[in-house]
Amino acid sequence: METSKSSRSRSRKPKLENFYKILGVRANATQVSIKQKYIAAVKACPPETHPEEFQQIRRAYETLKDPLKRREYDLMRKYGGKLEKMMEDIWKHVETGHYAKAETLVNQLIELMPEDHNIHLILAQIALLKEDLPEFNKQFEFVLKNAQDQDKPMLMVVKARMLVEEAEPEEALRVLDEARLNYPEEIHLFLSLYTDVYTDLDREDDLWEFTLTLVPAQGTETAKDIRIFIFWLNMMIELEQWSFKAKIQQRIRKLLKSVNNEEDKQMIARALEDEHDGYFDAGRFREAEIFIDFLYYLDSKNSEVQEQRRKTQEMMRVEKEIQKLQRDETVFPPIHFLALEWFYGDYWPPEELEYLSLSVPFLDSEAGEDLQIDEMFVQGIMLMRKKYPLLYRYSQDDWDELFAERVKNLNREARRQSKL
Repeated sequence: METSKSSRSRSRKPKLENFYKILGVRANATQVSIKQKYIAAVKACPPETHPEEFQQIRRAYETLKDPLKRREYDLMRKYGGKLEKMMEDIWKHVETGHYAKAETLVNQLIELMPEDHNIHLILAQIALLKEDLPEFNKQFEFVLKNAQDQDKPMLMVVKARMLVEEAEPEEALRVLDEARLNYPEEIHLFLSLYTDVYTDLDREDDLWEFTLTLVPAQGTETAKDIRIFIFWLNMMIELEQWSFKAKIQQRIRKLLKSVNNEEDKQMIARALEDEHDGYFDAGRFREAEIFIDFLYYLDSKNSEVQEQRRKTQEMMRVEKEIQKLQRDETVFPPIHFLALEWFYGDYWPPEELEYLSLSVPFLDSEAGEDLQIDEMFVQGIMLMRKKYPLLYRYSQDDWDELFAERVKNLNREARRQSKL
């Protein structure tokens, strides 16, 4: 019995904080009163001596000082469980294709929270699932009309993304072009979606031409253009336009050299670091090196940049050997695969390596089952050690263990000839 009670207790959801009680005001308090009580509470519980209480006070004030957030909070206090249940039911109906039932619940939500115009995004999503583009656009226009100006570019991103996910790339392209026209200073928000749309439309050549139209003219580039140059470089990589590499590198170095403002330098460094880390974490070291070189050019005295550049260059050199190994038909096939697995194991999805392993002959053979196969393993490791020393040293413990396992059953002469 106690176990059941304990289980129910653990599953109970945390109680909503009473922000009014935290600030010591009534639920109908004015904004002036809320601010006064906030100031008094902070003086009583400063962050230096009362960090937890201060965070509570801060959370309460950040919610209650904003009329819309306060309205939503009040609704959650009054209807919290009901609203949560309604949202669960809405998405359950959407997932099962019962769109009319979902729309009924959404409209009930709108009645409860008429000031939360983002609820209309759910109606837009339902309309899109019903392939009703006019209704989809109508709901989005309502949201955009009532949104804050600073939120509108991101809402256009949301609109285009929804269209892409529901296989409407032509309409998504129209939305992106409209957004780029209306919010040219926010172009960086739309770039990845342009890539998805042109790819879905099988228009890679148009994607490259589009990219070139974004590049600022010589001598007009500024720090904020770094996102455009990064996009240009990424498109060069993805579309294999490697003949442009030197030109792009020259333009980016010129931009980096022209930046004197420390804040701009930090912004550019973060952007370059993000790109480097993305490629590095995906095991794409050739591409990662391009970005770490730019980061080094920008801040060559930074010890962290120096160390990361050294590590990236080392991985790239090993990667070059593994690519050369994969073209070497004299190498025993399991050696090909194990080199890939031990090098990319931390970067590639396990299922991708598992799929590749299915087509590799002799990979599953046990040591001692077939001495001829054992000897081919041994000779393959010896060949790799001689021709691909960086790759061998990268996973030397694994190679040496495999070598010892395969060589032990060979005859004395074979073992003598096969010493590492």
